[in-house]
Amino acid sequence: MTRKAAIMAALALLMGIGLTQVSPFRARLEAALHQGGHEFAQVMLSQDKGQALCSQYRDKLPADLIPGFLAEQKALIKYPANGKLMGDWKNGEKVFTDPKRGNCYACHAGVASEVAHGTMGPPLTNYGQRGTSEAVVRYTYEKIYNAWAFVPCSLMYRGGVHGLFTPEETADLVAFLLDPESPINRR
Repeated sequence: MTRKAAIMAALALLMGIGLTQVSPFRARLEAALHQGGHEFAQVMLSQDKGQALCSQYRDKLPADLIPGFLAEQKALIKYPANGKLMGDWKNGEKVFTDPKRGNCYACHAGVASEVAHGTMGPPLTNYGQRGTSEAVVRYTYEKIYNAWAFVPCSLMYRGGVHGLFTPEETADLVAFLLDPESPINRR
């Protein structure tokens, strides 16, 4: 074997080994997700049919797929057994701030005094100004439970669909956002 052929074979072997290794980014991502617990990591690392479509089309679904996608996502929404879409805002605050469940501050501003918040999502401070009509409560509930029922491939994760919070806890999150007594709405 010539020297050039030996070098090429060694490079091919190294590239093969390198391509089979977990990338440093993927390793860091998986480690961060596992800090939220095994179930959280499993949810965040697995793909369902909707996620596979979003991945396939790089979050830009073709127009002809959108109506069916939205209908499928809407069908995944579950409601509290008692039928009430607005629960206890105090429990909603706990879910909102829990990094293993709601983790809403990762993307949203909430309580005005909280300075550690993300900016990926819109600020939710004074969200309750929208009122508590049936339409506002239903929209808020459904958007929290499964944001993809409104915006295909939204960056907002589907906490209810993935079991990170229950329908009752979703109703508690709604109350945290809409109840006038909630810190979100107090000035």
